[in-house]
Order: sequence, then C-alpha cells, then structure tokens
Amino acid sequence: MEVLQRRVLRDGKSINILVEQLNHVSIPYRVKAATELGKIHHPHAAAALIRSLSDPESDVVFVVIKSLGAIGDPVAVEPLISCLDGADRWVRRGVAAALGDIRDSRAILPLSGLLGDERAEVRAAAAEALGKIGDPAVAELIRPLLNDKKDIVQDAAWEALRVLSERTEG
Repeated sequence: MEVLQRRVLRDGKSINILVEQLNHVSIPYRVKAATELGKIHHPHAAAALIRSLSDPESDVVFVVIKSLGAIGDPVAVEPLISCLDGADRWVRRGVAAALGDIRDSRAILPLSGLLGDERAEVRAAAAEALGKIGDPAVAELIRPLLNDKKDIVQDAAWEALRVLSERTEG
C-alpha cells in the first residue's frame, strides 16, 4: 500500500497538494506534509521544504530539516547551515543530522563548530555527521570527543572514527 501511495504522490498534482499543505494554518497538517515530502524524491520537494525552514513553529522546522536530510539534495546544504544561527538545540541537532545524511563537504566547517556545542546531543550529532561525510581530515577534530564527559558524545565519536577508518581503508 505504501509503495502505491508513493507512486500516486509522485505525480505533479499530488506534490502541489503537499506543497500547499506546508502553508496550512494547522501545525499537524504542515508536519504531515513535510514528512510526506521527505519520503518522496520529487524535484519540487526540496525547494518547497527549504522555503518552510522559516516556519514560525520549531516542531515544523525540525520535521522539515529531517525531511531535507532524507531527500539528500545538496541544494539544501547552504539553507540548512543558515538555520544554525541562533537556533535552539533541537534545530542544531537536526541540522547536523541532515547535513550528515546529505554528505556534502561544504558542511564540514559548520559541523566542526558544533563539536564544541554546549549540548551533548548536538556534539554527538555533529560527530556522527562528520563521520558520514567521510573526509579523513576531520578525524583530528573528532578525537578529542573520545574524552567528552557524556557517553553519548564518546559513542558518537567512536562511531564516526570507525566509519572514517572504514572509508580510508576500503
């Protein structure tokens, strides 16, 4: 059923309905539209989601960020990086995860800055994202997190370094 639903959503008319729902007055409608757009890889989905990064509701923005990561379109990298300025911890964490899913090297510098974030979950997400991007040069930036006070950060650093070493050895 889900495959059939996605096939139906890929046609232009259905995409337009979802894009319109991103502007609906109801927060749950906007969240659902952002979620569905993240499941399909239609050319208009990323552009519509990028426009919704300015939604006044942080819950909507978080889902939009997650959906942009799921789509993986590099066009979202710069708009996602722009979201980091003055963002709350959930947005910072979400942006880090999305940038890791997109795997674009333009995200290395902003993600490196998040390695020193005050929130452990943001530091962990940034380390994981840098590991996914796969540039071996970031290993030196991640290594200090092996001694972080929070286990979640240490675990993320170990995983990022493991992924990096697999990429350089493989």
